[in-house]
Amino acid sequence: MATCYLHISCTLLLILLLICLPTMTSTEEDACADNNCVLFGDDALAVPNKAAWKYTDNENNAEDKTNVGLDKNTAQNQDTIVIAHGNIGYSSSVSPSSDNDVIRDRTVKGNDQTSGKVAKVSNAYEFPPLTRIDPGTVGQRVDVELEDGRFFTRITRAVGPPIFEIPKFLSDEECDHIIESAKNNGLNVSNLFGAEIQDELNSDIPLAEISRVSEQTWLQRSHLGEDFLNRLHKRLARLTELDIGTIRRSEHVQVVSYVPGGHYHAHLDSIDRYDRPCCFQERCDDKALTPQWADCCRLCRYITVLYYLNDAEEGGETAFPLADASDATLAEKFENLEEQEWYNLSYYCYNSSLVVKPVRGTAIMWYNHLKDEQTGYLGKADQRSQHGGCDLIKGSKWIANNWISSPSSEDRFKPSHFYTES
Repeated sequence: MATCYLHISCTLLLILLLICLPTMTSTEEDACADNNCVLFGDDALAVPNKAAWKYTDNENNAEDKTNVGLDKNTAQNQDTIVIAHGNIGYSSSVSPSSDNDVIRDRTVKGNDQTSGKVAKVSNAYEFPPLTRIDPGTVGQRVDVELEDGRFFTRITRAVGPPIFEIPKFLSDEECDHIIESAKNNGLNVSNLFGAEIQDELNSDIPLAEISRVSEQTWLQRSHLGEDFLNRLHKRLARLTELDIGTIRRSEHVQVVSYVPGGHYHAHLDSIDRYDRPCCFQERCDDKALTPQWADCCRLCRYITVLYYLNDAEEGGETAFPLADASDATLAEKFENLEEQEWYNLSYYCYNSSLVVKPVRGTAIMWYNHLKDEQTGYLGKADQRSQHGGCDLIKGSKWIANNWISSPSSEDRFKPSHFYTES
C-alpha cells in the first residue's frame, strides 16, 4: 500500500491524505406450441384510465414479520417511486445486509491496464466484462450443460431483450426447499420504494390499481444452506455464462408469494440512471431500508432469473408488454404516458407481446440492461424488459428471483456487501 509520510501542518496533512486515497468512482407460434406462453401483436394499445403511473419494488422490513396477506390496512413500512412522465422505468429494492458484514482492508495500487485511471484493489475480486447470450430466433431450442453430464433446454421466447425459458431448471425438491425456507423466515407485505403510499393502501381504490400486491422475504446462505446455494450458483453461472464470482456477489434470493388478486404491474427490475453508486456495492448507512434509500444508490441488475416454485391454478402469468416491440411502438407506449395504462396488468395482461404461464421448476431469464460496447460493462437499462405479474385468479403462486448485478467499469474493483471473502 502506498503510504504518505506527512510531517507538516494539519491543513496540508488533510490535503495530501485526500490525494493519496484510491479513486474508486463510481413471435412465432412455434415458440408457444407447448401452451406455456402466448404471444400477441406488439401494436396492441392499452385503454387509458385514471390509475397512477407507479413503478414499485420490494424491500423487506427485517424487523416486521407480520403475515399481512392482502389486508391493505395492515401494510406497514411502504415505500414507492412515482414516475413522472418522461422519467420512466424506475423500480427499486435492496435486500437485507449480507451474512458477513465485515469487508476486510485491501491494498490499493495503480492498474497498468488503465494507465492508473482506475484504482485496483490487490487481492480483491475484479468484476469481469459482461457476457451476453445470442438469443438466435424466437422458438429456438438449445441444450446447455448446466451440471456435469446433465443438460437443460434453453428456449428463446424473445430477442429484444433476450428472454429465455428453461423448463425443469429446479427440481420439485428444490422448489419445496425454497418455499419452506421462505415460510420459516417469515414473509412481509411487499413494500414499495421511494415515497409514502399508506394513504393509497388505506383508501377505497380498486385493488387492481395498486401497483403491487404480494408478500415476500429474502433468503441468505444461512437460510438456504451452503450446499444448496453453491449448487444453484454454479448452475446460474453456466446458464448466464458469467463468472461465478459475479453470481456470488449479487443480491440474496428473493421469494414472493401471491394469493388471488395478487399482481405486480409492469416495471423494470433495474434503474436507468447513473448519478448514484450501485446498491449492491453501497451500504447507505442510515438511509438503507428507508424511503430516502433511493437518494443513496441505484439498482444495477444486469440479469433477472425468475423461478416458478409451483403451478399456479389460474392466472399469475408473467407478462412482457414491450418484448420485441419496434422502436416506433416503444416510442408510442411512452408518449403521453399519463393517458395510457398498458402497464396495468390487472386490466391488460393479455395485451402484452409475451405472456408466460407459471410452471413449477421453470426458470425465466432476461436482460434488464444493454451491454456497454465500449467498456464491456453495464450499459443503459432496456425499456423492452418491462415486465410484471398478472392477476392470480385461483390458487396460490410462489416465485423466487435471482438478480445478477454488475457495476460500471470504474467500479469493477469495488466489493459487494452481499459477499466477502473470509
